[in-house]
Amino acid sequence: MNQIFDGFWSETAWQAVEPEHLACSVVTPLPPSLPFPCFPDVVAELLGTLLEEEWSSLSERARQYLKWLAIKAESIDALAPKSPQSPTKGFELLAMDRSGQSFGKIVKQCKELEIPSVLLRFSSLIATFLTIRLLRRQMKMDNQPMPALMFTQNVDADYLNYPRALKNLLKLFPEYQSMFYFEVNELITPDYLPTIRNLSQDLGIRLALDDSNKMNQDVHNGLIDLADWIKIDFQATRVLEDYLQQGLGNRLLEHYENYGRGNNSPVIVFEGLGETSSLKYFLEENWDNSETAIYYQSRERLPLPPWDRYFGMIQDYLPEDYGLFFKGLLQE
Repeated sequence: MNQIFDGFWSETAWQAVEPEHLACSVVTPLPPSLPFPCFPDVVAELLGTLLEEEWSSLSERARQYLKWLAIKAESIDALAPKSPQSPTKGFELLAMDRSGQSFGKIVKQCKELEIPSVLLRFSSLIATFLTIRLLRRQMKMDNQPMPALMFTQNVDADYLNYPRALKNLLKLFPEYQSMFYFEVNELITPDYLPTIRNLSQDLGIRLALDDSNKMNQDVHNGLIDLADWIKIDFQATRVLEDYLQQGLGNRLLEHYENYGRGNNSPVIVFEGLGETSSLKYFLEENWDNSETAIYYQSRERLPLPPWDRYFGMIQDYLPEDYGLFFKGLLQE
């Protein structure tokens, strides 16, 4: 068993994250909460071992809040060049609490409960890996093959200040090497470059550059050789929409073709690109650079087959929120 080769995690921890045990750990909140899977016992077990001092200092109310964090998703789909294969290439996974609140409100709640930000980050990452494992388990039970899908989540200084904790957590979830990208966000400063490069090279961590249009140029240049995806944030996407309306579409194409070529980037992801966006149609019809693929990410996109079987839309329950949530073991 795995724990024979690892001196950090107990046998209980290894068993807690095994797919066959996750179904027993899943608890479905009742309405008016969203019907998504949570892993309160597993999250508490892992956080208590991973960050023992920080976890033990929390109030019981704060622990309860962290234990019940879950994950919502935004679909990432291929736009161009066109392909006969399924357009869904992955999902960005984001923290959500049991009331459906998004990350900004979660941060505010954590401050009120005096929860250190590092605990929020690691509880979210744990919930992410457990949700992916549960999805894979459910698809296997349905005899549904799991395609080459990539999941992503933001990584910031709170992870990088605890590299040993991150390494220990990843021991429990080796699938991160084959189906997970860590998104390096735009707030990372150049002094973290050695840590990121060491983690990537030592552990096989795969990277995407998040909000690269806002990123420190030294960070961008220092990581571009490791990045599989380069992401353009939703605000820049809106500016590009305006450029298109001004008749600057050809200049836009030329800029991103040169950008992709200059950075040897196989994928550029445009965030916040809606289904009826004129920019979406323009890129879909006019992008012909076979060396760089264009993906787009939207919080309003309906899950396509086979994902419609496993994901629901948050706005069907909470109209003021957006995104997808994994329905877990729920039966319609």
